[in-house]
Amino acid sequence: PGRAAYVCPKQECIAKALAKETLAKALRLKVRLPGAELFASRLAAAIKEKIRSLLSISMKAGKIAAGNSAVGGRLGTGRVQLVLLVGGLSLGTSGRIATQGFESFRRATLFTRDEFGSMLNRELVGIVGILDQGLADAPWSETQRLKGLINISN
Repeated sequence: PGRAAYVCPKQECIAKALAKETLAKALRLKVRLPGAELFASRLAAAIKEKIRSLLSISMKAGKIAAGNSAVGGRLGTGRVQLVLLVGGLSLGTSGRIATQGFESFRRATLFTRDEFGSMLNRELVGIVGILDQGLADAPWSETQRLKGLINISN
């Protein structure tokens, strides 16, 4: 059987695990380890890919609202469970979001418009709402892991 070891997804945990060969000891193997920065970037890419897959599942289930008007229209119905925003929204879009009450929902700002576009196979999407609690929990958890890894506070 294969071997596995858990390393918390934070820069300081990764550095500690790699510096003292703690990871190699936990795996009981001599391994050639990448540097902490490379390890963290690979982990961030894996987490983003998992979020992309989770969004794809939500899309296939018909539980995604993409775009300001689509998400805003569903806020009043109480169906939005998670709001994902792109970084660097325009002042106009940010203002509309504030007036529509997005601040009261679980939300994360981690991606660029290009990243969102590739995740959703659409262009110019700055906001996405997930409309199912069960489908929203996993991406929320992964966005929190990613935030801890890349040291983002919002």
